[in-house]
Parts: sequence; C-alpha cells; structure tokens
Amino acid sequence: MILGYTWLKEHNPEIDWAADTVSMSRCPARCQTCREEVKVERKARNKTRAAIRACRSSGVPAPEPELDDIPELYPDPDCEDDPPPEANPETDPVPDSREADTMEEGDRLLEMALFGYPAAEEIRASQTTSQRLAEAFARNSAPKDFRDAIPDYLHDFEDVFSKAAFDELPERKQWDHAIELEPGSTPSSCKVYPLAPNEQAELDAFLEENLKSGRIRPSKSPMASPVFFIKKKDGSLRLVQDYRALNAITVKNRYPLPLISELINNLRGARYFTKLDVRWGYNNVRIKEGDEWKAAFRTNRGLFEPLVMFFGLTNSPATFQTMMNDIFRVLIAQGVVCVYLDDILIYTKTLEEHRRITRIVLDRLREHRLFLKPEKCEFERTEIEYLGLIISHGTASMDPVKVAGVAEWPVPRNKKEVQSFLGFTNFYRRFIRDFSHHARPLFDLTAKDVAWTWGSGQQDAFDSLKRAITSKPVLIFPDDDRPFRVEADSSDLATGAVLSQQSLEDEKWHRSRSTPKA
Repeated sequence: MILGYTWLKEHNPEIDWAADTVSMSRCPARCQTCREEVKVERKARNKTRAAIRACRSSGVPAPEPELDDIPELYPDPDCEDDPPPEANPETDPVPDSREADTMEEGDRLLEMALFGYPAAEEIRASQTTSQRLAEAFARNSAPKDFRDAIPDYLHDFEDVFSKAAFDELPERKQWDHAIELEPGSTPSSCKVYPLAPNEQAELDAFLEENLKSGRIRPSKSPMASPVFFIKKKDGSLRLVQDYRALNAITVKNRYPLPLISELINNLRGARYFTKLDVRWGYNNVRIKEGDEWKAAFRTNRGLFEPLVMFFGLTNSPATFQTMMNDIFRVLIAQGVVCVYLDDILIYTKTLEEHRRITRIVLDRLREHRLFLKPEKCEFERTEIEYLGLIISHGTASMDPVKVAGVAEWPVPRNKKEVQSFLGFTNFYRRFIRDFSHHARPLFDLTAKDVAWTWGSGQQDAFDSLKRAITSKPVLIFPDDDRPFRVEADSSDLATGAVLSQQSLEDEKWHRSRSTPKA
C-alpha cells in the first residue's frame, strides 16, 4: 500500500523506526478511527481495511490498499529447497516485493504502509540470502570467453558450448516429461500478475525467443498457470510459471535426488576437479506428446503452452535427474563423476585420468545434445566450489562468499526471519559441533503455538551459530585405507563412543561422530 504525501501531512503519524511502530495520535478531529496504533493481522484484514477507508472518508482521496497475503515464490533450481506449497491461483494474491514477503501476523501497519513503492528490480523478483551474496560476488567476476574458459585440448568440443545449437528444439527421447493428472481432477484457470517495466521487457524477450525456437506455441488450453519473475544468482531475471495449482493435481514421481552428503563423501581422495553446468537444464527435456496443454501459462500477451519442460513443474527434478543418471550411469558407478541435476562434477586422482574422463563426459553430452555454459564451467581445479561447499584434496569447507554474509546477518525480527536464518545455517550443520543444541532455542521459537519473544536465550543461540560459521571450520574426509580408532565409555548413567582418525597433516585425531548421551 502507498500513502500519499497529502494524506501523511494531514494525519501526521508518529513513527518510531527503532520500535517498528506507527501511532496515529495526531489525526484531525474529524478522524475518529486512527487515534490508536493499528496492527494488521491476516485474520482481521477486513476490519483493518474498513478502518483505513473510514479514515480516508475525511475528504483526503487515496488509492484502495492491497493487503493480500504474499505467496511463496519458487526457489532457484541451483538452490536445495523444498518444493513450493500448493495453492489455488484463483484466490492466490499477487506476489509483491521483498518487504511484503516478510509480513507476519501482528506486524505493524507501518511495515506495509510506509515502505513506499519498491524499486522496479525488487518487484516480485525476490532473492534468497545465498542469491544476494552470489550476485554481489558475480558483479566482481569478469565474463569468460570460450577460448579463455576452455582448455586447449577441449577446443574441438566448441559445439557443446554453443548457445546457437542449444536454441534448436530438442528431439524427443525416452525421458520425455509426462504430466499425469489425478483421477477426477479438473482444469483450473488463473489471473494475470501485473509486471514492472523491466519484467515486461524480459517477458517479451522470452516469448519472442522461445516462439522462434519452437519451445513454446500459442495455446487454446482450458488450463492456465500465471507467470512471475525471480532473481537468479547472477542478478538477472528468470521467468517462472506458477504451476502450484497444476502440481496439486499431478501424480507425483518419487524418483530421489542424490543426497548431497553422499556426493561430497564420494570426493575423498580426489585431487583434480572439473565442474560443468548444463545450459537451461530442464529445457533440454521435451514434454510428452499430448501433455503440453496441461502446462499452458497465461500472460498479458496471451496464452501459451510449452513443448519443453520448464522449472516449476512438480516432477521436473525427478525427470531431469533420471535422464542425467542414465546418461552418466557408468561413470557414476566408476566413482569419477557425480551429477546433481544440471551440475556435473568430474573428480580424479591424476591429471591424465582427469583429461580422459572429461573428454568422455563431453562426448556423452554431445551425443545427447546437451550444451554447457562456458562461463559457468571450471576445469582441472585442485579446489572448487560444488553444491555450496569448497572441495579440495581430503577436505571440505564452507563457501567464503556465504560465510562473509553470515557475519553481517541482522538479528531476526519475526519467526519468518528466524526460519530463514535456520534454513541457511542448517545446510552447514555438519561443520558445527552440537548444532542441534546451539540451535534449539531458535527452533523452539518457530513452533506455531509459541508466541514471538526474543530474549537472551535466543540471542545467545543466534550469536553462537554465527560464531561457529564465521570461524571457518574445515572437515577432513576419512581415509578408508587408514586405521580408525574407537573410544568407548559407560557408567550407570550413560554410555558414549567416539570414532576418529588421525590426520597425516597435523597428526591430530579428528572425530567422526559421537553417540548421544543416554
């Protein structure tokens, strides 16, 4: 909601930015509804609207407020997040800016009314903390040319790194994405979300490019999903089809994604690493013939249906992971390649073997017409970032870009901000000794039946987790060819055991895991 200067001047609210409150104690005599501080609660939304309208009836014109809830946006595919909640697009409100996304029950009206109209780049194109940190880092990184990014011995694979070849409609394959609807389900329609000027330009460019390549076509489907934008890690905009209503009536594919902990453990012993990023991963998979109409999406430029799989479909990760596992099954079994969706990592003990495996991988990509982004590929590194971790020979550490951001993380003001902090730190829990113990006061605070309170216990937990992460701990991979030591103890009250292995570098004994106290 936007409050104009005329209205603000007449009602002259008392604003306490530190306490995050606004008090309407200086309204003109004819205004009888804004004398006391107003709180906006979602369950009392209609009552609040009526109060605001009554206040406006004093003769000062103002636009009707929009106090709708804000739905969760789909996550970036590079991020390891839960799928978005199911929703009804007929009743779902329009997503709004990052500020609106943080609204909680009991928040002051100030938090909605006085932010003003957000900058164009903020409208609905919200970012996770990881994305904001990565964007800041990317701004300082120079773009890579093919010849600069790719080693000389791989220049004969230039077609695999070509965007021109990617722009062709992919062929039908055994992994075409089926959309199976639950029995008795009916098609649903949607409203069109308004777009900011920069988003409109991105939408027009998207439609033009994908109509030209044949990846989408005009549709007359009885089903339609809306679209909006999110920000990618590099700060650019990604068009997202809001498929939550379709996902709610789609039969789920339970094919599992790899466990990141297992993928990382497989890297122990490797000395050389190459990371490859598949260009627009999901778009390389066709939608099964006859199912295209189910994924139709509505824009202010018309109704379209995709011929390729788009991000946001409930079974897209399972379909894509199935394809990648099938293509690289032999190399995965040999322990020289791991694949997590569109991120491929080649890892070997010798440089000679590494180059041989890299050529095999590029051959497989060429055979299946999968293309890479040269600017996102890294070759023959002895230290590399993969799935949010920094991997080197025998060790794993946290991404320094994210660690730097944690040091400046502000104190949470509501449950949603606590959940955001816990979600971020939980990814690195293996680096934090007694993580559950340190984080317990914060987890308890997020329970539905617990009132918001931020005391010394919560502050201590918040500070201890920040200290643990910013201390930059390093994990050492166990060596299966070297001995382990088991230490056990017991008493009438408890039992305990520790599994550890001595490091060759510092001759210290490093703990693997301890049994919990009885």
